[in-house]
Amino acid sequence: MSDISKIGYSIRSLRKSKGMTLQQLSEATGLSTGYLSNLERNISSPTLMNIQKICEVFGNSLGDLLERNAESRIVVRKEDREVTIDEENNMKLETIDFGTGNTSYLYMTIEPNSSSDGLWWVHECDEVGTVLSGHLTIMLDEQTFELNVGDTILIKAHTRHCYFNKHEKTPCVSFWARYWDENEEV
Repeated sequence: MSDISKIGYSIRSLRKSKGMTLQQLSEATGLSTGYLSNLERNISSPTLMNIQKICEVFGNSLGDLLERNAESRIVVRKEDREVTIDEENNMKLETIDFGTGNTSYLYMTIEPNSSSDGLWWVHECDEVGTVLSGHLTIMLDEQTFELNVGDTILIKAHTRHCYFNKHEKTPCVSFWARYWDENEEV
């Protein structure tokens, strides 16, 4: 059974897994960023009307949020991962979400001869990635790193970065852990 008093963690986790900022959620729901920030940190209690607005933006129900918040969720099956495919950049992301408020995990697969040229990322969280198979090239601002199987990299919050797989035949699979500061306002 989940704890409705902690539903803010579920909202934050879902927002982060969708790659949405607090400002974007505010604009989509009409709720203030301050209210949403307090809600996500479980400082404010949501009204049913506000939960409905949030659920509509995410395409979820209150039941989905409660299930996402269930403390008993200690296993995420492969088929339960949220899969996002970016065909333009030959990239597949598989989000693993245990319903905790400040962490998320994902597998990233980049097909051979592909790059995210022009697709630069900046996250509001620290992330650590480990190459599981293949080879990964990462650019952090002006630095370039070539990673092989077993290599791990730390990308600090707000660091501009992009990913490449220069290999001609082998996809690159990497595993990423992301962590948000509990006091983060944005």
